[in-house]
Amino acid sequence: MTNLHAVVSSALLALLAASGCEKVDDVPRLRDEAVTIANLYHERFDDLAHRAAAINPDRLTTTEAQRVYQQAKITLDRFRNDVRQVPVQAQTSATHGNPEDLQKLIDATRERFEGGVIEATQELTAVENWLAAVEQHGALRPSGAPAAPASPEPGTDDPAAAPGSETPIR
Repeated sequence: MTNLHAVVSSALLALLAASGCEKVDDVPRLRDEAVTIANLYHERFDDLAHRAAAINPDRLTTTEAQRVYQQAKITLDRFRNDVRQVPVQAQTSATHGNPEDLQKLIDATRERFEGGVIEATQELTAVENWLAAVEQHGALRPSGAPAAPASPEPGTDDPAAAPGSETPIR
């Protein structure tokens, strides 16, 4: 009986030891996560690129607005190109079977590309705000719209037309 007891004990120990050493292979899951994150950022950068394309650069009449717009486009192009490389990097890390490298790639991807989204969004928002402010102040008119008269016709009841009066701020 002791022999049977020893065999059963040895078998149980071997089974427990084998199951304790067995790790779940996280590499495929981490690779998929890295690719999914890259795809999400790719979509976000595409959305921002569409937003940039909706801005007519001919409407940007100051060098500062033009500079910020160009910087936004450069930022978007750079990050859109870089995010396309993440799946390749993930596959390379997965091939080497190192889950730590994949986790670092995932963390770096999130941090870097979230920063890129913020940067591009801020630049586009600055340009859009500039355009809105210019339009609000009437400096831009729709194509084909007649220009507003520079001053009222003589003899009108406009108090701003009186000699010596200041033009009101609207």
